Amino acid sequence: MSTTTSATLPDILLIGATGRTGRLVLESALKRGHKVVALIRESSSLSPQTNLKIAKGSPLEPAAITTALALTTGPVIIISTLGQTRTSGNPFAATTSPPLFMSHSASAVVQAATAPKFRVQKLILMSMFGTGSSFANLNCLMQATMRYSNMKQSLDDQNAVDEIVKQSGLTFVMPRPAMLKGETALPVKSLGDAGEKAGFMPSVSAQSCAEFMLDAATSAEWDGKTPVLSN
Repeated sequence: MSTTTSATLPDILLIGATGRTGRLVLESALKRGHKVVALIRESSSLSPQTNLKIAKGSPLEPAAITTALALTTGPVIIISTLGQTRTSGNPFAATTSPPLFMSHSASAVVQAATAPKFRVQKLILMSMFGTGSSFANLNCLMQATMRYSNMKQSLDDQNAVDEIVKQSGLTFVMPRPAMLKGETALPVKSLGDAGEKAGFMPSVSAQSCAEFMLDAATSAEWDGKTPVLSN
């Protein structure tokens, strides 16, 4: 964990705070002493907590993100844990998200974050193993699954996010977690930006991903990188 003191911690604008990994990021960020603004949909809810402000609106709308950023009080890191959703964990299950949901949100985030009145230091967007250059290092079974199941929608969307963020000119970190498995925080391994050190079927816990993103918020070690993560 970073040794940054609470007095110098950046604020965090968290997008996706009610999702599987987002809930863990929120809980850990507050424990670490960050002030957090959570942008959640109108239909969602979060319990009031110290150092937590809640903004309601769509993550697809630059105006909603601008409103959320206005609630921050200093330098801010934007963390997004948004992901494509399906009716179950089965890769062939029906999708429940629009085809380019995450990339539309990434465009809105970039538009809001580049406004000079906000001190956005970094974007941290959770990606996945298989995005961009890491696709070649998936095993053959996972490559086929990505191509021919409903996970293709997630892959296409993540690839679009990758391009949008890299062209934004903003400092970024886009971790590419391997298969999410388990909830316990375990030591995180980087398998390289393209997963070149990956074995046959690496996995990582959601809690480990959450802790990694918060560590990256207060460290420049991973800036401009897309590390594939495993335990």
